[in-house]
Amino acid sequence: MPSTMNMPAVSLMPGGHPNQSCIDACAKCAQICQECFNLCLQEADVKARISCIKTLQDCAEICSTAACYMSRESGNEKDICNLCATICDRCASECDMFKEQHCQTCAETCRMCVDECTKMVRM
Repeated sequence: MPSTMNMPAVSLMPGGHPNQSCIDACAKCAQICQECFNLCLQEADVKARISCIKTLQDCAEICSTAACYMSRESGNEKDICNLCATICDRCASECDMFKEQHCQTCAETCRMCVDECTKMVRM
């Protein structure tokens, strides 16, 4: 699997964005979920992965949305990040059911996003 998020975090805000680590985790999780989704579609047991595939789509979308909400400081970012953590946790559990490295990497990335979103919500 290709290395992701090698570029440094960039923010236009003086001193950096206060939620930059969470924004980065969400962006990375969205990318990894999309990659895992694509790879799962190519697996021989694709029918056994239907629930996981749907969850991967949900996770990628909510992570992208959360990153956008935080970037623009919408005022609703804590609500979105709370939901993001819930869906990422579900996605990690789904991916854990499969032995392929892309699934295991995705589960790990989702858990890191859960941790960052949980921290952000508690701020």
